[in-house]
Amino acid sequence: MKSQRYLILLIVLAAWFGTGLFTVQSGEEAVILRFGKLTRTIREGGLKWHLPAPIEIAVIEKVSEVKRLEFGFRTVQGGSKTQMPQYRDEVKEALMLTGDENLALVETIVQYRVVDVEKYLFKVDDQTGTLRVAAESTIRRVIANHTLDDALTENKFSIQQEIKDDLQKIADKYNLGVVIAVVQLQDVQPPKEVDAAFKDVASAKEDKTSYVNQAQSYANEVIPKARGNAAEAINKALGYKEKRIAEARGDVAKFVQILERYQESPEVTRTRMYLETVQEIFPGMEKYVVPGGSTLTFLPLGPSTTPSGAAEGGK
Repeated sequence: MKSQRYLILLIVLAAWFGTGLFTVQSGEEAVILRFGKLTRTIREGGLKWHLPAPIEIAVIEKVSEVKRLEFGFRTVQGGSKTQMPQYRDEVKEALMLTGDENLALVETIVQYRVVDVEKYLFKVDDQTGTLRVAAESTIRRVIANHTLDDALTENKFSIQQEIKDDLQKIADKYNLGVVIAVVQLQDVQPPKEVDAAFKDVASAKEDKTSYVNQAQSYANEVIPKARGNAAEAINKALGYKEKRIAEARGDVAKFVQILERYQESPEVTRTRMYLETVQEIFPGMEKYVVPGGSTLTFLPLGPSTTPSGAAEGGK
């Protein structure tokens, strides 16, 4: 009987010690608590063991999992390949005041990871609630420091980065043991009461951008052509200038040459110049030969000089 009792006791003890076996998966960390006090942290994956409860217990936390907080909306049902996700608007949470005193509905997503499991589990009682309050406060403060146009389109990326940096500082100050991975302004829009007016403003800005692009395109087309025409005109003017200078220099050289010859023999040079001039003019003239010594008045009556009326009267 005693041997059977010992056997049963050994089996019970073995089963009790076996409850201390647990597995740490990849991307997980575990902390071991001995009577509620932290004793060690296990960061390597695999099969592990701790003293069975209630002496020690293991708390496992996924440190590779990206957790998500939603502000201004809630995901009611996740999407799939055949079904779109469903959301529920939280208007009171989304309504915020911008720096130019406009109201805006701001929907934001904050994603974070646990990087220090000891701080995350033991430095703050309500990790998710604390981070949610800090994130909402940070989002409202940053949005209040920017205009509505910045939040809608122009400065969205820098606003997201500012929220992320400020929220990380608060998380570090509270020893939350998390790193803020992403802050995304999911949707920013004016309230429904003024939505039409803001759409008109947005449309006007798009038209402005379109006209500016068209003007820039026209300028890019016309300016190079005008510059090319100007360069061509300048080149032609320079060529004409060089041509005229060369001609003038040639005329000067010719005149100097003639002057030198004239100074050597004036009579010969004068006669030669006269003959060259006559030779140049005569081929294009109508010539008449009048006997020398005649006192008869010469009256050319050729076809080129006869008036039309006189010709008709002669008939």
